Amino acid sequence: MSGPPELDPDRLEALARELGVPPPTDSGVPSSPSRAEAPPLVAGAGRVARVATRAKASGRARLRPVVHRVADVVAHRLVRRAELLLADRAAVTDRLDRLAADVELLRAELRAAAGSLHHLRHVDAAAELVRADGALDEVHAATVNLELIKAELRTVVDRLEEFGQAVAPAAGLEGVAERFAELRERVNALDRRLRRVADQPVSHPSAPGEPAPAAAAPPGEDRFDYVGFEARFRGDSTSVAAAQSERYLELLASHAPVLDIGCGRGELLEALVARGVAASGVDLNAEMVAEARARHLDVHQADAVEWLRTLPERSLGSILTVHVVEHLELGALIELLELAATRLVPGGVFVAETPNPASLIVLGNSYILDPTHVRPLHPSLLSFLCERAGFRHVHLEFYAPAEGYHLPRLDLADADAPAWAAAVDQGFAHLNHVLFGPQEYAVLATTPPG
Repeated sequence: MSGPPELDPDRLEALARELGVPPPTDSGVPSSPSRAEAPPLVAGAGRVARVATRAKASGRARLRPVVHRVADVVAHRLVRRAELLLADRAAVTDRLDRLAADVELLRAELRAAAGSLHHLRHVDAAAELVRADGALDEVHAATVNLELIKAELRTVVDRLEEFGQAVAPAAGLEGVAERFAELRERVNALDRRLRRVADQPVSHPSAPGEPAPAAAAPPGEDRFDYVGFEARFRGDSTSVAAAQSERYLELLASHAPVLDIGCGRGELLEALVARGVAASGVDLNAEMVAEARARHLDVHQADAVEWLRTLPERSLGSILTVHVVEHLELGALIELLELAATRLVPGGVFVAETPNPASLIVLGNSYILDPTHVRPLHPSLLSFLCERAGFRHVHLEFYAPAEGYHLPRLDLADADAPAWAAAVDQGFAHLNHVLFGPQEYAVLATTPPG
């Protein structure tokens, strides 16, 4: 068999370029390509197939070395690529196996954890039930103890209420302290009466033929215990004296000498004397006068109008009457005011404090409570009487509003307050003033300057 025909060198070189292999040398063997110049595996396989086909068809012996060289290169690359793929597959398979093992291990751990959680859930529930039962027992015990304490407290309260009703039938437990203070005052008053009786000389029977001595006049004190009445319903003397000092002490101290009509025990007189102010007092109640004299105060037991008649004109700097004028008939009141105006020096001060009937709570409460009150004196009426008696510069001062009874005012600071809120609030203010306004007032009047 004859060999393949000789190929044209140009065609052979073009074929080598097409295959991507070095052209054949003069010996007919193509040069070895470098590692970097190796063609891709897939492309090389296709070229090998075409070269083999062409070589078989052409039968040229000169082409065989080239084909064999190309086939070796392609086979080497295919084997290398297959080895790499097999190695990667083994590595991936091994990694997948490890992951699968890890997943199974996690599943086992989760199953174990789920069982433990289920057990713990039952254990916690049982513990909570035990704690709840203990708490219920404690609550039950506390409830029982509370009921026992309530029963004991009710017993104590009932006994205290019985005690309060026994000591202060009208006021109950809240009035016990005032009632004890009243009892203390009554004991002191009885002690003073006993001392006065002991100090009186014993009368001896007259000798035969001599006229019998005149019978002692009965005491002029009323059967009504006004001292005890004031102690219970007007307040203790200390608080009353403190209020009077706050209102009038400075004014009276600047207008000496001072006459206190209805001075009582003389608490305000004592404050004036302590400041070096000349002051005297007059009162109808013998017990109060005796107590004031025991403190070395210049106090006389007499009727106010009769006492003023005995004083010279323009001999006093100020006259004070506290809760006196409402006890006088109209004629006696007018005479008292006229005498006071003449007994004061020019520019002298007259002060008359009395309940305020313009505050309606006074009429229905404190005023009607006192059976010795003659008539309520409206502020305008008493001002008019002072002016007619000869006083000038008459003005009024109001004290002690009944704030505990006040109707609550509206909050007008709220921006959402309706338009009628101001009118309602003003109405509440007016009602508070008319119904629960100042419970006392004083007329302050001065005599004309000389």
